[in-house]
Amino acid sequence: MERNDSGNLELTRRDALKTGGAAALALGIGGSASHFTSLGGAQSDGAALEYEEVPTACWIGKMDCSATAKKVGNRVVKYEGNPEDPRTEGSLCPKGQAQIEQVYNPYRIKAPLKRTNEKGQHGEWQEISWDQAMDEIGEDLMDKLEDDPRRVVFQVGRKKSPQWQEDAWVTGTSNKYGSMEKYGHGATCSDSGYRGQELMFATHGVSETDFEDCEFFIGWGHNMTQGGGAHLCQITWPKQIADARDDQGMETVAIDPQRRNSGPYTDQWLPIEPGTDMAFWLAFNSVLVREGYIDEEYLTTATNAPCLVATEGDKEGHILRTDDAQDPGEEYTWADGELVWDEAAGEAVAHEAASAPENVALEGTYEVDGTEVKPGFQLYLEHIQQYDPEWAAEITGIDADTIDELAVKWGENAKIGATVEVDGVEIPYRPVGMHGYHVAQQEMGVQTTMAHYHAAMLVGAIDVVGSTRVRKAKYDGPKDYRQPFRDQAFHPEKITPNPDGPDLAGSMFHPISSTGYSQNHVSQNNPEKFNLPYEPGEMAWIVQMANPVMMAPRTDTVVESMSKVDTTVVVDPWMSETADVAADYVLPAATADKLQGPTGGWNGYADIEHIRFPSMDPLWNSKPDAEIFIQMAKAVDAYEEYVADINSELGLDGTEYAYSGAEETPDDPSEFLRDGLDRWAKTKGKSLEWFREGNVITNEWEVGDGNRYAYTWGMDNGYGEFNPYDAKHEFYSETLFRLGERVDELMADSKFDDPKSELPYIQDYTAFPTWRQPTMFDSPDEYDLTLFSWHQIEQKQSRTANNKLLNEITPRSSIRLNPEDADRIGVENGEEVVLETHDAQNDESYQVEGVVMIQDGVKPGTVGVPGHHGSWKDPETDALDEGPNINSAIPSGPGYIGLDNGQAFQVRAKVEPKGGDS
Repeated sequence: MERNDSGNLELTRRDALKTGGAAALALGIGGSASHFTSLGGAQSDGAALEYEEVPTACWIGKMDCSATAKKVGNRVVKYEGNPEDPRTEGSLCPKGQAQIEQVYNPYRIKAPLKRTNEKGQHGEWQEISWDQAMDEIGEDLMDKLEDDPRRVVFQVGRKKSPQWQEDAWVTGTSNKYGSMEKYGHGATCSDSGYRGQELMFATHGVSETDFEDCEFFIGWGHNMTQGGGAHLCQITWPKQIADARDDQGMETVAIDPQRRNSGPYTDQWLPIEPGTDMAFWLAFNSVLVREGYIDEEYLTTATNAPCLVATEGDKEGHILRTDDAQDPGEEYTWADGELVWDEAAGEAVAHEAASAPENVALEGTYEVDGTEVKPGFQLYLEHIQQYDPEWAAEITGIDADTIDELAVKWGENAKIGATVEVDGVEIPYRPVGMHGYHVAQQEMGVQTTMAHYHAAMLVGAIDVVGSTRVRKAKYDGPKDYRQPFRDQAFHPEKITPNPDGPDLAGSMFHPISSTGYSQNHVSQNNPEKFNLPYEPGEMAWIVQMANPVMMAPRTDTVVESMSKVDTTVVVDPWMSETADVAADYVLPAATADKLQGPTGGWNGYADIEHIRFPSMDPLWNSKPDAEIFIQMAKAVDAYEEYVADINSELGLDGTEYAYSGAEETPDDPSEFLRDGLDRWAKTKGKSLEWFREGNVITNEWEVGDGNRYAYTWGMDNGYGEFNPYDAKHEFYSETLFRLGERVDELMADSKFDDPKSELPYIQDYTAFPTWRQPTMFDSPDEYDLTLFSWHQIEQKQSRTANNKLLNEITPRSSIRLNPEDADRIGVENGEEVVLETHDAQNDESYQVEGVVMIQDGVKPGTVGVPGHHGSWKDPETDALDEGPNINSAIPSGPGYIGLDNGQAFQVRAKVEPKGGDS
């Protein structure tokens, strides 16, 4: 190790991989020095080391790419891709190859640890046995579960093979004691996009594209050469774009405040003001309407756009229904009885009973039982006309003519009315697609996502050949992703002022919740304000592969919140900042050295199923996550329930391989894991040994069989002739409108004197995306830049924050400025600056320091800082991850969250020279 210019120790690439030196940094934490011989290092007897290849799967990335671990003795020397994986064809990106650093990382935890000092500071630890850890944790959790399961929170981050932990453990334990709280990490990732898609299409995911047939593509907030999407990583998605440009000349447009390194893969770059994307899409859609780029057949047969909405009286804003209509809160796919105007019959009829699609009116004003009504699409026409390109140009910084021209190009390329025959089935052909993902995390992210989907819906480019795809994976039938929201909307009594936990889900604060990764801690610090049933001192948190102290905005808020929690158990390979400052117990999970599965992924046209075999036995006294939660199920006396749910999670139910009870399972958790995976393999007609040979199951999809367009064209799908899709698409969001009515009702009777001021997002429960100025623009004029942050494909949350190899690829979170702004501020490339942000809601400011990177590809008037970097630790471990943690300067809570409790990553800021020696 060498000392850098600041005098701190710096770990080099050679240091990170060799087996000496800085292994044992603290009790229970360390590298591989003392285990070198047992791991297959230099042996005293000089015996020859054997070479071996182990089939496994990438542990870091999102795609779970099939891989091979190459071993000498018991030491992995390299990871390579598996040629049997149709998504990568044997490639493995730098992130996948760098997972070798995760196995031998010198900061891995070697054994279970118990805190011996107060929380809120660097931890001091006692090494304990697994038996002691499980006994003490189990006793503590059972006391809380038996009293009220809402006192226990399960927080998961970027998990792998969730069947064994966040699924079976949470479900089984909840089945025993009642529902505990379970939170994901999506509120800081992309869940605002998921919520928008679920509301509109009843499917799960964020927009993707049929690249094999697309001719015109808009990458909204995506890096063309490195981006992924809901489930792709660093190889597949960019390759699909490159192939589409080569094979069918696909034109691409990037909408992003930074150009990044898209280079020749982007025909047009539109540098947009961060956080104003909804204004762009509203104006874009107004042009489509003005120019008549409307697929009336799609809107009439597949959406609720023609459904009649009351414009007066007690039912204003509600879709009218027949007297015997199905309960729309229960029927979320095609709700029978929604009225449309049949022009041939001259009266309102049930949508599915109309004389013919061409007779269903999309425009006009009518009367039903003395009430004025209009089709939802008529209301949209009246709504969208206020948002013209000239209006949007003032907000977004994108020229009005550019918006106009792009929308016209989209409409022309959509080829409305065109069809193509696939395997004898005639399917609409709309070769225009769009992608959005992390960019959905804005203050109005749900409605911004809906506005961008309207652009696809207007031209009929939803789940047809060449178009935008509104699902995440192979989709073989309707799911319940929209049902919970509609159930609340049509049974408003289920929404109360009193949430069950700090994510505020289902309450008047957030009927729809993305589980509030950052808001949780704002809430938990203010239990009375948010009507929480328990204070943090009465709670327990189990945190698996999540690091909210670093990954959630406002570090000090999270530290304060987690330090108050009575019992926190962190399951993680490393001493994360969350574990360091807040854990009572740290349980060491294995990394790539663990058996895990089933796992797999897809690329839009094929998927794979396989198993992650351990590159070696788990090092030291770490365990695979699955084994930890098998033990934890026993510790909380919910093992019977755990086993029952494992049958469901592994797809064993109804097969000869299902467990009939817990007594059938091996006592040893490692044997139970192997046995369960072998049973799963047998349901596929394979065995664990078959997968151990490096084999993968590949599924390619054909039209009509859970096909790649995910609908049942040409088949009887049970929804009538009007809808060849799997659900009626909600163009007019009656669900949001009704939820807003209930929220307004409860807020009017609440403790809040001015709810819309204190909770700005409650203004956004509107039937169509409706613009309002984001809260951040209320900051004083001296904050003259808009800060934006993004996720880097090379990193992966707490999985890679201390990965030296990946940090060589993305070495620091530099503060990126356009040359115009750098010149105005008076700083040059490489100089140190102070970045100060302002919370307009609470009139607070926050500062971080960093090094300037000047780039032409950053929009003037903005400042960009990537996530995944920075540390709460000491200077020595800081050397592993350079630059500031930008989350410490991003506000959390109302004003910077959306109606779904999703975090925004835009805030007004200013940059000043640091002064002194650089």
